[in-house]
Amino acid sequence: MVEGRDTRPPDWEAAAAQTLARLRRQRPLVHHLTNYVVMQWTANITLALGASPLMASEPAEFPAIAAAAGALVLNIGSLRERDAEVFAAAQREARRRGIPVVLDPVGAGFTSLRTELSRRLLAGGVTAVRGNGGEILALADPGGGQGHTRGVDSGRVDTAELAEAARELARRHGCVVVASGPVDLVTDGRTSWWVANGHPWLAAVTGGGCGATAAVAAFLAGSSDPLRDATLAMAVYGLAAERAASRSAGPGTFQGAFLDELYALAAAGTAVPRGLRVTASPGAREGI
Repeated sequence: MVEGRDTRPPDWEAAAAQTLARLRRQRPLVHHLTNYVVMQWTANITLALGASPLMASEPAEFPAIAAAAGALVLNIGSLRERDAEVFAAAQREARRRGIPVVLDPVGAGFTSLRTELSRRLLAGGVTAVRGNGGEILALADPGGGQGHTRGVDSGRVDTAELAEAARELARRHGCVVVASGPVDLVTDGRTSWWVANGHPWLAAVTGGGCGATAAVAAFLAGSSDPLRDATLAMAVYGLAAERAASRSAGPGTFQGAFLDELYALAAAGTAVPRGLRVTASPGAREGI
């Protein structure tokens, strides 16, 4: 549902072409503090979209990196307790330089360490948070939000409950909330968009969600409209998955085909990507 201010939807496909052209033209540096399991995968996704990934976790480098970067990813997937200050240090430099910060609260709601760190990072200021439904519910629930996550995966969540929680979380922290699921929700607390692009095989490869976070960060680098561009990131990412699945035998061949399709969308010049499905209300995703 769309709430508040101007509710006229953008021309999503034309906007996607413009944003992808901006990425190719500017080739922004995206600084990743990320999950060791998915580091190569998310670097390749960043490259396929036309941005430049940097995986660097030494705090002494953060001032120089933030001065050159277009966005920062904070992905807590491979969390160790001593990582908290590293994430906070990178966040401070990014905020000081005014570059977008995108949080991936992997496993929030499963352990108190992950939930509490995610909440501290949210309080420190982020441009967007991208998580699965269970993680978003956990962060929105002041009581702790346990029970909706299973390890790093989400359990079944109610769509209406998730939508209200995501809107409240976005309003509380002044950020964009991206809740991945059978249909993705993107909201800034006032306006909400639902993205029906995607394919179930994204959940059958390691880093499907982490890759979506990388895409959101790339799209937000240099963005003047974080809500629109986070929505576009999820739609383009999902469209690439659909196209890859149509010519793949299973998750193994899908993974390589997905990178190919993402690259093809990003490298298509001024061609408008057809098939984006963004609506003001939740609907069904094909194959779900």
